[in-house]
Amino acid sequence: MSKVILQIDGNNFYASCEQMIDPSIRGKALVVLSNNDGCIIARSSEARKMGIPMGQPYFKLKNKLTQLNINVRSSNYELYGDISNRLMQLLKKNCEELEIYSIDEAFGTIKRPKEKCLYKWGKDLRALVYQNIGIPISIGIGETKVLSKISNHLAKKIQNKSGIFDIGIIVNKDPYLNQIKVDKVWGIGKRMSIWLKSKGITSALELRDMSSNQIKEQYGVVGLRTQSELKGNICIPIKETSLDRKQICISRSFSYPIDSLEELNQVIIKFVLIASAKLRKYNKLSSAITVFTTTNTHSKEFYKSESTEKIEIPTSDSRIMIKKSLGLTKKIFKPYRKLKKAGVILHKLQSNKYTQKLLFNEKIIQNEFNQDRLNYIIDEINNRSDRDIINWGSSIIEKEWGPRREKLSSIKTTDIESIPIIYAN
Repeated sequence: MSKVILQIDGNNFYASCEQMIDPSIRGKALVVLSNNDGCIIARSSEARKMGIPMGQPYFKLKNKLTQLNINVRSSNYELYGDISNRLMQLLKKNCEELEIYSIDEAFGTIKRPKEKCLYKWGKDLRALVYQNIGIPISIGIGETKVLSKISNHLAKKIQNKSGIFDIGIIVNKDPYLNQIKVDKVWGIGKRMSIWLKSKGITSALELRDMSSNQIKEQYGVVGLRTQSELKGNICIPIKETSLDRKQICISRSFSYPIDSLEELNQVIIKFVLIASAKLRKYNKLSSAITVFTTTNTHSKEFYKSESTEKIEIPTSDSRIMIKKSLGLTKKIFKPYRKLKKAGVILHKLQSNKYTQKLLFNEKIIQNEFNQDRLNYIIDEINNRSDRDIINWGSSIIEKEWGPRREKLSSIKTTDIESIPIIYAN
């Protein structure tokens, strides 16, 4: 039995998560907004059919959305992350290998049975996901990653395929490849798409059949790899383990401009605590920290600044990170600047398995051990409760500066206080 590659993703993922958590909007038109309720970043299929464009500023379409009775939700990333986690865990149990590609998308492998048809398996998986998680998925099946991505596109496009398409069992793939525009082929960027169109290549079929020498001359091995995958040759394998993280970045836009050092300090401390908790989660240490901030990019007095400091002994200690970040914040802050965004980057990461220790000072070694233990206890309690039950005093502040999310749905899957209460007589 030969292995096939699957490409599985959640349909209109953000919108589907919102409809899952709120049954009153299932089957109704819905849009999801970006940070600070800025632009439309997701649409339900019903909103798509009504011609609501992606990426448009909310304030421009607000009246139209109201007139058409289209539901609006602010981005609920806590919800989307939790549902993504559940989806990937379920997919892992039903695939031999799984590569998580994004929050709503994964590649997997499975052996093709003797009768070759995987439609029943796909139908059962879609039913299982919907029953357990409540969101619809599409499944593309092919010999390679590129072909499985094309299959997934066709699964959504061809109605009678019910969200599943297997291009691997089709002998003559030409009619299907001809339906896929070249700029929709996975691995074809904007510049390469423009170049291909200048050569008269407009579809996946024409890309597969064009001269390999032309592609090699212009785009080398990367271009040849995509073409070879279209021909059914595996060139991009499944990667079950993600690459080592090079850095951790936590940044946000504010709901209102910040113009005081005290407020900026509070923001940066909060970001440092999130970033250092992530370090410990991934068993990493950082040996450099960067703090940055910026005003609105369209401001007449545009201001942008950043500062970096090395950490002599790599660490994940929140206390050390806070101390370093406050010194950097003081450097980048300028009075009377209306700051709209800030962030923290922890970089030059390394494994915590090889920690540099002082040899001859037992008191310092014991203090480090106690501090590490304290950090991990705080993480464990907060992770168990899914909220900041325990935190550093300097970070206990009002979150009015946080992103504006006026139409935020409840977080029933991650916040115990949001779980509905049912009374029985």
